[in-house]
Amino acid sequence: MKCTGMLLVLLLPAQAATPVLTRSYDDGRNGANTTETELTPQSIAQKGLKRIKSLAIPDDPRVEAQPLYVPNLTMKKDGKQHNVVFVASMGNTIYAFDADAPSGSDLIWKTSLGKPFVPPETNKPGEHRSTSIDLWGINVAWGILSTPVIDLDANRLYAVNWVLQKTGQPAPFLHQVRLTDGKEIGKPKPVTGAINGPKGTPLIDANGKPLVLGAEQKERAALLLAPLRGQHKTLFLTTTGGENPGDPHGWMVAFDVDTFTETAVWAATQQGFGGGMWQGGQGPSADDAGNVYAMTGNGGFNVHDGVLMDFNGTTDFAEAFVKLHYDSTGPGQGTLTLVDWFIPFRDSQRQTVGGYDYRDQDLGSAAPVLPAGTNLLLGAGKDGILYVLDRQNLGKKIGDFSVLKQNPPVFVTFNGTGLSPSAPNDDFALGGGPDPGQGPPKKTHHLHASPAYWVGPNGPRLFDWGENEALRSWSVDPTAGQVTFLGKSAEIASRGAALDNTTFGGMTGGMISVSSGGTGDGIVWTLTPIDGNANQNVVAGIARAYDATAFDGVNADGTPKMKLLWDSGTAGVTFNFSKFCPPMVADGKLYVATYSGRVDVYALNP
Repeated sequence: MKCTGMLLVLLLPAQAATPVLTRSYDDGRNGANTTETELTPQSIAQKGLKRIKSLAIPDDPRVEAQPLYVPNLTMKKDGKQHNVVFVASMGNTIYAFDADAPSGSDLIWKTSLGKPFVPPETNKPGEHRSTSIDLWGINVAWGILSTPVIDLDANRLYAVNWVLQKTGQPAPFLHQVRLTDGKEIGKPKPVTGAINGPKGTPLIDANGKPLVLGAEQKERAALLLAPLRGQHKTLFLTTTGGENPGDPHGWMVAFDVDTFTETAVWAATQQGFGGGMWQGGQGPSADDAGNVYAMTGNGGFNVHDGVLMDFNGTTDFAEAFVKLHYDSTGPGQGTLTLVDWFIPFRDSQRQTVGGYDYRDQDLGSAAPVLPAGTNLLLGAGKDGILYVLDRQNLGKKIGDFSVLKQNPPVFVTFNGTGLSPSAPNDDFALGGGPDPGQGPPKKTHHLHASPAYWVGPNGPRLFDWGENEALRSWSVDPTAGQVTFLGKSAEIASRGAALDNTTFGGMTGGMISVSSGGTGDGIVWTLTPIDGNANQNVVAGIARAYDATAFDGVNADGTPKMKLLWDSGTAGVTFNFSKFCPPMVADGKLYVATYSGRVDVYALNP
């Protein structure tokens, strides 16, 4: 028995085997870790969670990128295996922490990737803080905004950042950092882009500007590495665009990993404007056939002689689902081709009503999800409408809902049972407050967190959390693509703002992930603002855990109530909410990024 016990002790470190290499766990962005056996609804109900430590991020308090994790990694520092958490900061630093070591002695290495950009303030005296790149001035330094990705086969991490140049302006660069010691491999590569015409010079857009990627464009969406494991990978990054005619275009850029060379670019609006791919921080998704999927944001029309003119779906793909195919044409060479698309509505046909701008409907405020084992594509944006598409046939239609698997679609961020929207170019009615009897002046129900898809003991489930509303649970028919409401939480994001009938409410709703031990009982993990508008201010946040399958009575409106298992308030922890960063679970621990200069780590109470 003593020998057996000793053997078990020696084997314990090797049981940690859940690498988290990319945001939302996989390239389909399902948002589910299905190998978590320690954190279960039963264990949390019996023991609860406590914060065991915080990973200190001293260079900048705003952690925007989701932490990543590699178990059993042999580190050069001591030649021993560690379970390692990687955190990227807006201060342009990559940190590697031992997940199991005590706080204060857990930093294994840190690497600076250049001086971050600190944009000048643009507000006048007495106005709220704003900068040249941030209307609300939430962030001071701008370094690593997007979630990096880990290439475990090559022992390296890829990150994109802004680096301050001698001119005083930023420029975007792609870096590769060795996992085991933090050393940067080679020189960083500048991120550029241009769509050239027959003469080899950049095309000119409708506003007379060269069709080139601007160095000032944000790269908020997480990096995509496809395939995530295996040989001959391609790295994809995307940029934001502008929201007014004449503003920048959204871009997708491809890098060949073998040669660390930029090989192909695609602009979402080659004549118009906008079409940015920011997706609430979520990255583009990919399938096994080399196709890459994204959702674009505002744009797609131009003003000619005072008249709004739409482009026709040949050169401009704002407010669109897009499917691109990447082909490697040789070492360090490749092409990125648009092969399919769907545009639900046109910004130019939307209105400003009662102070609310329906043109700011950013389909791409969240990202497409490719449910594992299906041919479905799921996506919803600011209007809260879930579009269910066949990823083999997006339809190449504008405003034609006949291509949808579920027609009419439903509002998944409002009204529980969903609402059939009106004609695609009409504006939906804003909803009231979250409680019965709450009426005008109508709350926004934007979706900034991509839905999480998980297959449980009762079949596929979808979870989403919109602004000024509750977490919602839906069943999904993976063949027909039908989505059916199951229940919602009693808790409301930004509850005070949601109940204030003098405003449109608070932002940004809830960030979501799921964990389970396969198809058994699961947990929905969420991060939300407690109150206020997290887009305009730094606000307090709260982490919660819900049972993914069980319900606990009914809500005030008669809908089934999702079962709350735990929240960080009961653990006595307070923190500032990181507005686009989902919780991450791996090997019995919950990781919560904050705007408080730290990543909090939770585990079961003893």
